[in-house]
Amino acid sequence: MDKIPTSTRYIPAGMTGKVVYSLIAAVLILIGIAGLIVPVIPGILFLIGAVMVLSKVSSRVHHWSEGQTWMRGVRIRMIQMQGLRLFAKVRFVLLLGAKSVVSGISKLARAGSNLFRTSSRLFRNSARLFSKT
Repeated sequence: MDKIPTSTRYIPAGMTGKVVYSLIAAVLILIGIAGLIVPVIPGILFLIGAVMVLSKVSSRVHHWSEGQTWMRGVRIRMIQMQGLRLFAKVRFVLLLGAKSVVSGISKLARAGSNLFRTSSRLFRNSARLFSKT
């Protein structure tokens, strides 16, 4: 079994590539920030994606991301995905995003259910308190 490399070489992109990657990174950052606010959108995934895209534009970001231990798993998956066809990559990313959205909706529903239970308990207790007087 071949050993999977955990780091990649920085290959500078041309000016057109830098502009395109920067625009994609800006969109990913905006979606990631929105995802941190709205629990249904998987914000962390988009922010990690932005770091990966920015590492193609900037050697500083590339070297910084290479030094982060929490990015190791992401790098390994990206290196493993290099051998896949485009359709398989797109399908993987869409399924991962769908899983994250479903997980976010599930967490939001649980939080709403807990809030409903807590508020109904408070309402019952306050009703008892006011009925005794």
